[in-house]
Amino acid sequence: MSMLLLDEEELERPRDIPDVTAKADWKVALKRAASKFSSDQCTDKAAALTYFSMQSLFPGLIAVLSLINVFGNGKKTTDSLVRIVANIAGKQPKDLDWLTNFINDVHTQGGGGIALVVGILLSIWSASGYVGGFSRALNKIYEVPEGRPVWKLRPALYLVTIIEIVLIIVVMFALVTTGKVASSIGAEVGIPSRATQIWDIAKWPFVVLIVVFIIGMLYWATPNVLKTKRDIFTWGALIGFVVWVVASAALIIYLTLTAGASYTKTYGAFAGAIIFMLWLWITNVAMLFGAEVDAELIRTRQLRSGLPAEEMILLPPKDDQMFAKLDLKAAKEYDTAHQLRLESMREAAHDQNIYGRAALAAGHAAQLVGDASTAGRSGKTGLVGPRDASAPRPGADDRGEDAVAHDLEAEAAAIEESRLERRDDFLLKSAKARVVRDRLDRQRAKAERKRKEREREAEKQRKIAESHVTREQRWESVEKVRAEFDPPRTPEREQIHAERRARRAAYDVEQAEKAAKAAQQPPKPKEQPAPKHHRSAPEPSVLRTQVEQEQQDRRDEWFASHPARVKTM
Repeated sequence: MSMLLLDEEELERPRDIPDVTAKADWKVALKRAASKFSSDQCTDKAAALTYFSMQSLFPGLIAVLSLINVFGNGKKTTDSLVRIVANIAGKQPKDLDWLTNFINDVHTQGGGGIALVVGILLSIWSASGYVGGFSRALNKIYEVPEGRPVWKLRPALYLVTIIEIVLIIVVMFALVTTGKVASSIGAEVGIPSRATQIWDIAKWPFVVLIVVFIIGMLYWATPNVLKTKRDIFTWGALIGFVVWVVASAALIIYLTLTAGASYTKTYGAFAGAIIFMLWLWITNVAMLFGAEVDAELIRTRQLRSGLPAEEMILLPPKDDQMFAKLDLKAAKEYDTAHQLRLESMREAAHDQNIYGRAALAAGHAAQLVGDASTAGRSGKTGLVGPRDASAPRPGADDRGEDAVAHDLEAEAAAIEESRLERRDDFLLKSAKARVVRDRLDRQRAKAERKRKEREREAEKQRKIAESHVTREQRWESVEKVRAEFDPPRTPEREQIHAERRARRAAYDVEQAEKAAKAAQQPPKPKEQPAPKHHRSAPEPSVLRTQVEQEQQDRRDEWFASHPARVKTM
């Protein structure tokens, strides 16, 4: 029996997205996702995301009401809006007087345009806080630190926020325009009732597709890992949506059966707000669980493809610019703490010759940025092992051999410290040189790929151009090239050119006549080869016949000269 041993090497994040062809293992992925959901403290992160959701709710409400104030028709628009909300809630418009008064109060404040601009800006800013929190949660799931600097991260978060807000508005409009609302809007616009009935049925797949796209875009755009474009629509996003729908339905059934008695009894007038926050928390829990499933599906595909993804999902970071800075900051904090311990030990021993093997910041940065930038790309901030100080010996006699031994130990510690400093400095310089070398290699490889692409495109265009060139155009191009290098014109040369043109014209006429005759003649039927057993045997050649005749003559002559032997035979 043979055994294959897998060498466990230090992992580093790849520079490019690895090619994965294997299918995911759903059983392993779901089991790991449930375990990671607990270990990553996703319920706590869902609570933080719920806070950001509530924070972005009120600026958005101000923006919507200001939009109604600017582009609406005053009280008529307010009454229509309240009537729509009453139809959705199954109540009478007079039961929602508080909503009417609230909208009227906002309208009477004035400054609708300013309120609209401020509300939109505040809603985008507060909603970007939710997207940023979701980004940090997914970085925890993928076990990668945030490497994008602020000037890159914030615009990306704002762009994702704007896209998400627009899609959410589209979904809300699709959900609101249903039943009586859709019929009333269709009657006012002139849309047939048949079309509104079709819309009531056909809108649900559209809504599901948009919601799954919203979740998938958060999974794809917010974490600091690079994914392919096709990873926007993933099974994890669909599972997150299904879990959210099931959990929301369970909450609605519970509230319907109990009429919200426990919440009303506990929170009183705030029961509605608490239930709404609970629903938001359930929504975020479902989305984070879908993100865990999505990450584990990627991991199982990589494992089945032979990649060592047991401890880390092998996806490249979008940006690792901040990795070295974060590691250097951690190293400096470590050195400060270590120096504080050394000073306290020197004061306690009243000896300034105590040397600690301090982990210099340069040494940390060299180990973390070096080794092919493994720590930076893997996102693991492993510090250099503790270089403990030499412990003091209280009460030791400083005289005689002990003093000499102590001096030798101090000198050895100083030499070791100097050696470590030189090593750290060398590692830092070599790490920087390697980063520069890798960057130049990537630039050269990119330039080479672009050059080959340009050559392939030029060759393709040349072949396309040549396929449309006629014989006359080709002769013209040949004549142009010849004209560039022609000697001075002479009568003899003109005569040669005239003869050449005459021969060329005759050749063209001959080719045209052949083509015309070939077009007039019917196509020749294909000759079917005769079966093998019908073919006659080839006739013998003259030489072979002559050789055989000579052999027969010699045989007859021999038998004629030996009659006695013929008789005995």
